[in-house]
Amino acid sequence: MIKTVIMAGGKGTRLQPLTFIRPKPMIPLVNRPIMQYMIDRLRSSKFPNLIITLSYMADHMKRYFHDGSDLGVDIKYSTERWPLGTGGGVRKAKEHIDDTFFVVSGDVLTDVDFNKLLKFHKKKGGLATLVLTHVDDPAHFGIAVLDDDNQITDYLEKPSPDKVFSNIANTGTYVFEPEIFDYLDIRRGEVDFSKHVFPALIRENAGIYGYVFPGYWNDVGRPESYLKATYDLLEQKFKHDPFGNKIDEEIGRVGDIWVGKNVEIDKKARIEGPVVIGDNCTMEEGCKISKGSVIGNNVLIKRNVNLDGAVIFSNNIIQENSFLNRCIIDTRCFIDKNVIIENGAVIGSLVEIGQNCIVKSSRCITHNVRILPDSIMDYDYFNLTDLK
Repeated sequence: MIKTVIMAGGKGTRLQPLTFIRPKPMIPLVNRPIMQYMIDRLRSSKFPNLIITLSYMADHMKRYFHDGSDLGVDIKYSTERWPLGTGGGVRKAKEHIDDTFFVVSGDVLTDVDFNKLLKFHKKKGGLATLVLTHVDDPAHFGIAVLDDDNQITDYLEKPSPDKVFSNIANTGTYVFEPEIFDYLDIRRGEVDFSKHVFPALIRENAGIYGYVFPGYWNDVGRPESYLKATYDLLEQKFKHDPFGNKIDEEIGRVGDIWVGKNVEIDKKARIEGPVVIGDNCTMEEGCKISKGSVIGNNVLIKRNVNLDGAVIFSNNIIQENSFLNRCIIDTRCFIDKNVIIENGAVIGSLVEIGQNCIVKSSRCITHNVRILPDSIMDYDYFNLTDLK
C-alpha cells in the first residue's frame, strides 16, 4: 500500500513572525492551513494513507487534523524530539513503511499528478525519483542535471551564483523505494536528503531520476511567495475546493466573491473580486475590498477602510479610514483609525497599531506589541526573545 510521508517539522524562520505562534504548515492560506491543500490533493489522487513528521509546535497539527478522518484520510504521526533533518525525519517514520512511498513537504502548494509521478517512477525502476521544475532563480533551491534517460547526474543544494549549472530545481517531492533506508540508517544525527543522500545515490549510480514537472509549484517560503500563493488560489490558477458561498454580482459587487456564514456587508461597501471573506465578519459603510484580499473569521472592518490585496487573519479589528495594501495581518490585532500599512508588510499576532501610524513596505512587526500613535515604522521590529 502506497503511503506518503509529509514533512512538517520545520520552524519556518523566513515567515516570522507568522510562525511564532504556529508551525509553518498551519499558517492560514486563504483561510485553510497550508498543509491542508497537500492533504486534499493526496486524498483526491487516492493516496489517503499519511505519516506526518512533526517537531516544532507539534500539538498544533495534531489538534487540527486528528486522525484525518474528517478530511477522508488516515493520519499517523511521527514526532521528533530534536531536529533530525529531512532524511532523518523520514528515517524515524520507517516503522510505518513497507512499500514504495512518497515524501512531500507540508508547506508546498503544487498540483503535481501523483499517479503520473508513480507511473514514471515504476517505469524507470530506480531507487528514487525527484520531482523537478524550471525556476528563474536557482539560488534558493537544489539544482539537478539530467541525462537523456532522466537520470540525475549532478546535484547541488542552494548554489552560489558562480556555481549555478542548471535552472532545474528540486521541489521537495519524492518517490522512494524502501531500500532508501539503507542510505538513511548508516548516518547518525541529522540527515539531509539534499546534502547527504542524493549525492551518495549519484556517486554510486544507484538509480536516482528526475521527473520534470511543468505545472504549478510554490514553496510558500517567504512573505512574497505566500502572497503570490494567495493570489494564485484566488485566481484559480491552482484547482481547489470552494472557499464558501459565491455571491451574485450586483452594484458594488463585481468578480468572484466567496463569503462564509453570518457575514454582514453594508450596501454602501464595495467589493471587487476575487475576494474571500470568512465567517462572522462585518464590513461597514464606505469600505472598499479590492481583488486579492482575504479576510478570516470574526473580523470587523469599520467605515471607509480600504483593503487592496491584503490578507487579514481571524479575530481582527480595523478601524475607520485605514488603508492596507498587499500586507499580512496575523490574528487578534487592533488597527486604529487612519493607519497605512504598505505593500509586503507583515504584522504579528496581538499587535495594536495606534492612530495615524504608517508601516512602510516589507517591514515586519513582531507579535504582542503596541505601536504608539503617529509612528512611522520604517524598520523591522523584533524582540530578541522572539528569535531564540
